[in-house]
Order: sequence, then C-alpha cells, then structure tokens
Amino acid sequence: MKILILDDDRALLDALKVMLVQNDYEVDCADNAKQAVEMVEKEDYDFVLVDYKMPDNDGIWFMQNAKLSRETKTLLITAYVNRDMINTMFSLGALGYLIKPFGEEELLRHINFHSKKNPS
Repeated sequence: MKILILDDDRALLDALKVMLVQNDYEVDCADNAKQAVEMVEKEDYDFVLVDYKMPDNDGIWFMQNAKLSRETKTLLITAYVNRDMINTMFSLGALGYLIKPFGEEELLRHINFHSKKNPS
C-alpha cells in the first residue's frame, strides 16, 4: 500500500515515514501542498494523509487542487480542530481525521479501517 503524507512539520513527516515503513507501507512525503499536488499527478496513492494548517496553501487548497484517483482515500491529520474546517474537508472527500498528537496504533487503526472494502 502506498501512502503520501502532506505536512509542513519535517520532524513529523520523518517520524511518520519511519513508523509506516516499519509496518510495510510504501511512503512518500511532501512538506507543502503544491508539491503534494504535483506528486499525486505522477503517482497513484492508496492513502493521502493531509495536514490542514500549513503556510502558503492549506489542506483545503490541496483537496481542491489535487487530482486524486477515485480509489485514493484521504485522512485529515491536524492539531487545529474546527468543525467548519473538518466539514469542508469531508465535503472535499476526506474520510476521517486524526487529531495531533496521535500514536502509531491510532494511525494504523484508521488506515486499516478505511482500507477495508465495503461489501456490496
């Protein structure tokens, strides 16, 4: 499974990448929304973890500008908890959110839950 992490916190990106790689995920990282938009145009990702609050362009800008495949699942990762922002992210396709700081078990539980195929 291939995951893109978008967050302006380089230390968090590095920590999440190590954790996910240790759990057998293929991981790419972007520290700004423009870079992440370019990356999703070149690669197909199973998941994109999107931070909301970033300098220049935020997570909403990313969701509005990224051409994600229909199969790509998006989770919001944020310390900025605001009902309107969360609802906007959901309306743009996010499936859920994690509030920073979060642990490995919580992140893996969300990825596992959203990876399951819904029975038809």
